[in-house]
Amino acid sequence: MKNFPCLLSWSVAVLALLAIGGLSSCEAAPQLVYNGDTLEWNTDWVKRQCGTLDITENIIEVSGIACSRVTPGYIWMQSDERSNYIIATDEKGAERACKVKFPKSIRWDWEDLSGGVYEGKNYLFIGAFGDNEETDGNYSVIYLEEPAIDPVNTPEITLTPGNIKFVYPDGKKHNCEALMYDNLTQTIFIITKVYYNVCQVFSMPFRLDYGDETQTLTYICDLGVRSDLGYSEKNQPYKGFHLVTGADISPDGKYILIKNHNNIVATYSWILYWERLEGETVQEALARQPQPLKCYSYEWQGEAICWLDNNTFYTTSDADDGNPPIYKYTRKWPEGINDPIVNDQMVNRLIMLGTTLYVRTAEGLYTLDGRKVE
Repeated sequence: MKNFPCLLSWSVAVLALLAIGGLSSCEAAPQLVYNGDTLEWNTDWVKRQCGTLDITENIIEVSGIACSRVTPGYIWMQSDERSNYIIATDEKGAERACKVKFPKSIRWDWEDLSGGVYEGKNYLFIGAFGDNEETDGNYSVIYLEEPAIDPVNTPEITLTPGNIKFVYPDGKKHNCEALMYDNLTQTIFIITKVYYNVCQVFSMPFRLDYGDETQTLTYICDLGVRSDLGYSEKNQPYKGFHLVTGADISPDGKYILIKNHNNIVATYSWILYWERLEGETVQEALARQPQPLKCYSYEWQGEAICWLDNNTFYTTSDADDGNPPIYKYTRKWPEGINDPIVNDQMVNRLIMLGTTLYVRTAEGLYTLDGRKVE
């Protein structure tokens, strides 16, 4: 117990850094018009850079990420640059922990990566549906049971994944860059990437017995309306929510994130956030107005997003220098917890249980990174 005051001092310093240091400047896009209404910012999140992807000889232009559920602490990443593998790294991005290779016959234009549970097993889903010119029409979702990550004994694995071929219900060809999986209904959701028009959401139940049969997606909804895009005749690009590049649903199905990017006007990019009500379908949730996250700032080729848990998610991108930053977003603590520490009052909120230090609030216990202890 003699070391406890020192531990408290160290913890206060950690809390101060979390509260006032190491965070992004949160330069955000203008307020978004969506379904005809100007949306209010969601200010419940804090963003900071947790790492830099320094292993770009293994992966180029990260367009999809998913947190490992089999080996917590790692993030799976996928490239859309004609690669036939995915890699895993930790959130610092400095070292490759695992590489999973697939047969080169697998369709290459991969645009997103997601994780989910089916029949008690963890799966990874790769969206092989990029089609910038809308001329291909050869679309599929690649899936595999998530392997364990062992950087020492199995740094490289070769697997043959499953492959679900699909077409769109309108019979047309579409470019797509976003995929998300709902654990509650075991459903895959696919979102088109449209230039200067409204993006659309489609769905497909996940099953292991589709075989070579081509599935027809089900239309779910549009993301906004055409009039939201606000095109100006004075050489100004559309300012609304188009060009969707990534999406994810939290593991418990409660929260939905959909992001876009616009490389023409850097400030016109958003992450949209929906809280799904109990008993609500994804379609019903998306029919309500979302909240854009205030802390999100533009990322060059910002295409990748994934949930860790209800209080944490990540984004990364394709940086100009080839080494993209990895950003971590965490929910803010209750009123007062995120405030700068002016005196030693924070010490009175710290409590040690066993060997773990927590923050005590009127709402309950929180870990040092702001996650509520249920």
